[in-house]
Amino acid sequence: MAEFTRAEIVRRIATMGSLHLAGSDLAGLDLSGMTLVGADLSYADLTESDLTGAQLAGASLWSVRAVGARFHRANLAGASLGLADLTGADLRDAVLERADLTGARLDRADLTGARLRGAWLDAMQRALAISAPPLRYPDRRQRATTCILHEGHLATLVSLRCGDRLEIHLQTSPDTSARAEIVARLDGEPILSGPEPCAPASEAIRILTFLALAPGRARLVLERGEDGPPVSVELLVVP
Repeated sequence: MAEFTRAEIVRRIATMGSLHLAGSDLAGLDLSGMTLVGADLSYADLTESDLTGAQLAGASLWSVRAVGARFHRANLAGASLGLADLTGADLRDAVLERADLTGARLDRADLTGARLRGAWLDAMQRALAISAPPLRYPDRRQRATTCILHEGHLATLVSLRCGDRLEIHLQTSPDTSARAEIVARLDGEPILSGPEPCAPASEAIRILTFLALAPGRARLVLERGEDGPPVSVELLVVP
């Protein structure tokens, strides 16, 4: 039986902003659709777990046991799956671009429709031959950060890493700020989630927060209706 429930994992993410469950027993757990960007699940037991549609970009699944696990439509871009046991795993339509699958077991795994561009599929012998086993745990020096943008200082291009938060401060009219609805849209790839609810900084400032989900490029447009002209920013998210 899994050590944690889905509700406990959601609370951990909400409290810490990321997930660190290296070596944990998560067998059979329903993690479908969850945002686990940059999570450390190395050496975990994910046997028969359901990660359908989960966001696992940049996550460490190094040496996990994921026999029969379901990764259908999961986003594993840039994830570390070196030495993972994916025997019989469902990886249909999974995004595995730039993922590290060095030495992974894929016996009877279903990779139908999976996106593997740039993925590492080298045999472990080659990695050992160059004395560099691909131990790519999340770099603690590159923890998720918050990028704060003010309306008057929007850069031409803003670069984020998966798991980073984006905070945009918008100026508002005191007469409309309380009732104006701000509509956010992405022109391009689905690289962000949000905006998340956030208390206003003041009567003149509204704050919108977003989470970088997946690698890609898009333009974020914020429509403010009567509260001012729309603002936009070009975003690039990397693993």
